[in-house]
Amino acid sequence: MAFTGTRLFRDITDDANGSVPINVGDQTIEEPVYGIDKVSFEKTSPYLPNSVDVMAVGNLPNELPRDASKYFGEQLIKYVIPDLLGGESDIIKRATIVKDGGLTKEYDYLCDYAAGKEEVR
Repeated sequence: MAFTGTRLFRDITDDANGSVPINVGDQTIEEPVYGIDKVSFEKTSPYLPNSVDVMAVGNLPNELPRDASKYFGEQLIKYVIPDLLGGESDIIKRATIVKDGGLTKEYDYLCDYAAGKEEVR
């Protein structure tokens, strides 16, 4: 039996011979894709005309938060740190919830919650 057409399977569980039967092994973030020959079912280089491609990275679920954290940190450095170091900033002022031991004017609506008078929903 041979496959027809070009396909890329992404296996986030990355269980060899598991939920995606053609997943024959783990790849790396640097080289996440490999091919499976449509006739012999042997592992090949990816993107060949006669292969089905598989993306299977064992630590992919860990990489996504890392990428997001890295991006978030880069944005903080680019946009927030200069405002923090620059003195008076409307952005920092609007983002400040507590100052000098109390809620700022913009967050007064949280008074009852902060005092324990309002239940968490």
